[in-house]
Amino acid sequence: MTLPATLALLLLAATPALADTRFTLDANRLIYNTDFPVDATLIDPSSGLGPADTLGDIAYEDIDALRALLARHTDRIDTIRLTSKGGYIEAAYEMAAVIADYGLKTEVEGECASACTILFVAGTERRMNRGGRIGLHPSSWGVDSMRSYYEDWREDSGWKDEFAFAEWVYDEGQRDANKLITHFLAHGVSADFSLKVVSLGMGTMWYPTRAEMEAAGFLTPDAPAN
Repeated sequence: MTLPATLALLLLAATPALADTRFTLDANRLIYNTDFPVDATLIDPSSGLGPADTLGDIAYEDIDALRALLARHTDRIDTIRLTSKGGYIEAAYEMAAVIADYGLKTEVEGECASACTILFVAGTERRMNRGGRIGLHPSSWGVDSMRSYYEDWREDSGWKDEFAFAEWVYDEGQRDANKLITHFLAHGVSADFSLKVVSLGMGTMWYPTRAEMEAAGFLTPDAPAN
């Protein structure tokens, strides 16, 4: 093997694979895929979490990572490609505000579901690659997580018992539904489509057809062929 070829192989071995990171650049696209973990350097050591704990979830660490990448490549990036089955909804709202502020187009590769749709609908143009799908559902809260939250915050929040907590949860659910509807409407999605999402039964994931999403203004129709 020649020396240049040997050096080339060494350089490739020393370079981390782009596909192993959550954010990657491809021409004018920023690719965001939560199948990969958050960069360990972005995780607060006091949280007790590691990169493996972030797999699959839109995370709060992604907010600043997104801001930093867009600030560094403002003149280059015009589209963000999304692959995610969801995650922390408040992190998604903050990231959606950044996407809207930069006027980015959004694009789905594979699946974009749950909180990922909050990012998607913030795009100035919204497209889904062939074979992809978009999953929508109302806000939900698992029993174990709810019990843990109640036990951790009962004293600080002044809940006398589970019924007082249930009243708070009901109000919070109403606010979540109104926030999602407002977000969709603000980005040009029809009221009927937005209301259907929050009216779905608990634990239900709706995968609308391409035609349904285009008719509702959720998906930008493909340009007609010449």
